[in-house]
Amino acid sequence: MGRIHELTRIVPAAAGKPARAEAAASQQASRDIALDPSSWSAELAKATIRRYNELAPVWDGERGGYRLIPLTDALRRGGPVPHGLCLEVGCGTGLLTGLLDRVWPEVVSLDLTWEMVRRSPAARRVVGDASRLPVRDGCARAVVLADVPLFADEVVRALAPDGVVVWSNALGVDAPHHVPIPTVLGVLEEASHGVWTAVTSEAGWGLWAVLRPNLTH
Repeated sequence: MGRIHELTRIVPAAAGKPARAEAAASQQASRDIALDPSSWSAELAKATIRRYNELAPVWDGERGGYRLIPLTDALRRGGPVPHGLCLEVGCGTGLLTGLLDRVWPEVVSLDLTWEMVRRSPAARRVVGDASRLPVRDGCARAVVLADVPLFADEVVRALAPDGVVVWSNALGVDAPHHVPIPTVLGVLEEASHGVWTAVTSEAGWGLWAVLRPNLTH
């Protein structure tokens, strides 16, 4: 497995970290998906759409204050990122899209749930399933996954050879879609049949990693 370089935390965690009752079950489902994408099913997709349809009206109010923190730290300290198209997977209501717009000249924001997407201010919004990304092979110089399941084969297919994957869990190890960074690195390596490296750290209540393929292998 490739090298994981952990940076010292510079953004402290405030008091009052929220606890999500659904976290344990969601984490298990997300780890299952990362290790075996066939565990994602039409029934699970429908259940996810129903849940996020219900959450959409209150999403920004409940989560708007902390989700930017780890992603901001990742983009500041995770190393240089290539310019070009950024694919934001699981964009939700667009809480993070403005930050991505300041880094990449073109951002395509995708989410499974129309009730979330229609609230987003993103210039390029797509309703789609991350298990079958509606983009051509190798088109993205960056794929951003903030609190969403990881379908490694699709991420690798969509990513340019010199692209980066930005992973963020806004509540860290307690996030509903948290997957340990070694697991994230491992499934990306398996999907690409190559060696990757990762830079990671904690920030606020969250954690992040910027992962990139090693082009020398």
